[in-house]
This record gives sequence, C-alpha cells and structure tokens, in this order.
Amino acid sequence: MGKRISLTAIGMFVVGSFALVIAAIVVVGSGSLFKKPLRFVCMFQGNVNGLRIGAPVKFKGVQIGTVEEIKLALSPSEGEVRPDLKELRLPVIIGIERSMITQRGGTGHALSQPGLEDLVARGMRAQLDTESLLTGLLFVDLDLHPNAPLDLALVPGSGSLREIPTVQTNLEQIQKQATDALAKLDRIDLNKMVASITNAADSINQLTGSTDLKDTLASLKLTVPNLNRTITSLRAALDNVNARITPLVQSLQRSSDEANATMKDTREALLEVRSNLDPDSPLSVNLNEALDQLADTTRSIGELTDYLQRNPAALVRGKYVPEKDR
Repeated sequence: MGKRISLTAIGMFVVGSFALVIAAIVVVGSGSLFKKPLRFVCMFQGNVNGLRIGAPVKFKGVQIGTVEEIKLALSPSEGEVRPDLKELRLPVIIGIERSMITQRGGTGHALSQPGLEDLVARGMRAQLDTESLLTGLLFVDLDLHPNAPLDLALVPGSGSLREIPTVQTNLEQIQKQATDALAKLDRIDLNKMVASITNAADSINQLTGSTDLKDTLASLKLTVPNLNRTITSLRAALDNVNARITPLVQSLQRSSDEANATMKDTREALLEVRSNLDPDSPLSVNLNEALDQLADTTRSIGELTDYLQRNPAALVRGKYVPEKDR
C-alpha cells in the first residue's frame, strides 16, 4: 500500500507558490519592466551613421532616455510628413523616462504637451553628437538653441508621436557654410575682376608717370607758401579793420543815444508849445508836421545804429543789396 499524500502539504505548497508569484510581481513591478517611457520622434536631415538603438538621449549632458528605433520612414499612424518638405529626413524614435527626470530633481512637466511646446518655443532642439571619438558612436543631445528656426518635418497632430525639432550637427553646419561660400564664389567673374584690377593698376602707373602731373606738383609746391602768406596778410587786415570798426560803432551808438535824448527834449518842448496854440492855427499845423518829421528821424537813427551793431563790416563794404535788386 502506497504512502498517503498529505492534503495539508499540498495546500501549503499552493499558498507558497502564490506568495512567490505575488512577491515576484511586486519586485519586478518596482523596477523598470512595467514602466513605459514616453516616445518622441526626431527627424534628422543628415547621416545617422554611428547612432545605435539603445544610444543615450541626454539633456545638457544628463541622460534622460534612450534611442528606441531608427527608421527610414514613419507609418501613417505615427505621423505624416509635410507635403512641402523637399529633403529626406530619417525618423529616430526616442524614449524618455519620467523616472530618470524626477530622480535627478526634475518635475517632468516638460513631458506634457504644454511643457514640451514651451521648451520648443524657447529653442529646445535635438542634435546628433559624438559619444566617443574613438568609436564614432553618436547620441541624441537635447539642448536649447534660441536662434535656431522652428522647422518641423511632420504635420502637427497627424500621428501618435510628438515631434522634437532637430538642428544639424556642428560639422554639417560648417559644411553647409563652406558650400554656400563656394556657391557665391562660383558666381564671381574672376576674369573680369582681374582685368579690372589690371586696368586700374595701368591707369595709376600712367598717372604717376605723367609729365603734367609732375609739373603740377612742382608748381603746387611753390604756390602753397605764397597762399599761406596771402592768408596771413588777409587775417591781419581783417583784424585791423575790426579794431577800427568797433570803436566807430561804439561812437555812433553814443551819438545816437545823445541825439535821441536831444530829440526827446525837443519834442516835449514842441508839444508844450502846441498845447498853448489854437489847433486850427497855421503854427499849430506846422508844429504837427515838425513833430512827425522828428519822430521819423529818431526812428531812422535807431534803425541805423541797430544795423551797424549787427553788421559792422557795412561801414567798409556798404549795405548788402540782393543781386535781383541791383
């Protein structure tokens, strides 16, 4: 007769098995097995040789994810390429893990749609960079490039993947600048430029060897000292004229003031005499005319004095008369 199987032992085995399964789920679940990273797509223009699946994705040198796929084209469900896009771009799908960001002090807000749009607006771009110069392996570097244009390759909202704009590598940018410079150089007519420079040099040689130019320079060497002496003489003459005119103008000012004072006293006396005469008498009429003439004379003397103060040289050259009134 065989040995009887213990139901208690079977039950304990089953309970122990369930406990092990639950413990395994808890342990594995606390790791990264069930943590699905957020996926984004980067459409790179250049060559992605050296980039491998599993390569790091870094933000300013800090790893926050890995490269998940490198494709030749996206499926329609993942995204639709802009119809006006002319150059070929290779899609690289990256996975960014929220835990890597939060463990390093980040909030993870950048992974949300508003956060991503804010970073892209501030210039966040994806760029291929060299992980090792010895191996030539590449990684995806996320960094801020404030002056980089926003050049999206996919139609926004056309697929399940959100796009992070890209910029060319530093080497590609240098190559592009060199290519543009060579293209501009091709448009330059070098033969015409050389001919123009040669003609200019010949003209200079002819000018420097000209007998007329040498004679002119020699004559100019003699003329300059004479011109300097003439200018010195004119300056001295003007200083002499100014020295003579200034006292004369001052004397005229004093004479004008005295004449005005005398005419004022005369006018007051005539007004007093007129007040004692009959307004209709001939003498009163003559006094009125005399007073008017006296006022005109006073005004003319004042205008003459003011003009000479503003233009003292008029005593030498006379009053300026416009050419049309001559």
